[in-house]
Amino acid sequence: MKIKIIHNYTYTKMKNLLTAIAVLLTTQLFAQTHEIIKHNGEKIEINFIKTEGNLVFYSLPNSAEEKKISRYAVAQLNEKSKNNSQILSKKIDVINQSDYNKVIVLKESETIGLQKSNDLTGFLGKIKGETRWSMPEMGEKRLKQNAAKKGYPFIVITSNKTDNLKAIGYTY
Repeated sequence: MKIKIIHNYTYTKMKNLLTAIAVLLTTQLFAQTHEIIKHNGEKIEINFIKTEGNLVFYSLPNSAEEKKISRYAVAQLNEKSKNNSQILSKKIDVINQSDYNKVIVLKESETIGLQKSNDLTGFLGKIKGETRWSMPEMGEKRLKQNAAKKGYPFIVITSNKTDNLKAIGYTY
């Protein structure tokens, strides 16, 4: 009987000790605070999780909820514990229509953190000798030119039909 009681007592102490060690080790993983500096100058204290595609995943301090922001909205990611910084994207300056090559086409899910601007529309007349496979490329080019003319570095194409070109412009 004494051996069983001592064994249960030792087992409970060992379990508590292992739990305490696990908590101490994992809090270091979640306590890594970073700072995001957005292109518009805003600074946000975060716990960095990962970057995947055109998105940065993070959580706010004292929160386990995972959030995301467009990689293009973030200029820099600073790791406070090591004084290390990483540039995530360079600011895109679109001045006039000739800068249309700088305009980036994004998916709607990749615009988190960017500011939605005006709708862009256009019309693409069919040119003699053009194939139907080249029309979407020409429509995208026309929408990029319209976005560049208005100073929008990002667009989300909502319709790329020859008679109905539509996109939404985004800025920092």
